[in-house]
Amino acid sequence: MKKIIITISVLSVAAMLVLALGGCTQNIASKIAAKAIQNAAAKAGESVNVNVNNGQVDITDKEGNSVSIGGSSTLPKGWPDIIPVDKNITIQTSGSQKTDNKMNYNISGVYNGKSEDLYNYYKGALTGFTVDNDTTTDSGKDGKFYNLQLSNDKYVFTAFITDDTKVVTVILGVSEK
Repeated sequence: MKKIIITISVLSVAAMLVLALGGCTQNIASKIAAKAIQNAAAKAGESVNVNVNNGQVDITDKEGNSVSIGGSSTLPKGWPDIIPVDKNITIQTSGSQKTDNKMNYNISGVYNGKSEDLYNYYKGALTGFTVDNDTTTDSGKDGKFYNLQLSNDKYVFTAFITDDTKVVTVILGVSEK
């Protein structure tokens, strides 16, 4: 999946370009962005399929690993049903990858609510899981940071939740054991 990591920097610039432009110009920018991402992956010796549609950039490699940025991203295909995603999270990026024959899924986005409420939601929603890590950092006027890692016999779930007193951002990850 190194090609996905390599293309993220190119992808970020390309996604901003696609999102900033409109109409016919956006179609041209989409084609340029897709080609730039494919070329960056090729330089790393990898091949990816890039689809740019309505401001969303989807990258998939030949193993089925994928990442989506922009637009109205959704859960990655195969996200385990046992791990809920709070309805107040707006997904901005999502992806999945297979490492050592085990799937890994992730999403990131913003949460419409208080960071502490989302943190407590996941502590309550995954009561059958063991708490592996539970850290809260209060930076005063700069906001709070929550790091929660839970596991069961099949999955490891990680939530990073942070707020800067204006925006609550969240990164959720699920990995097969």
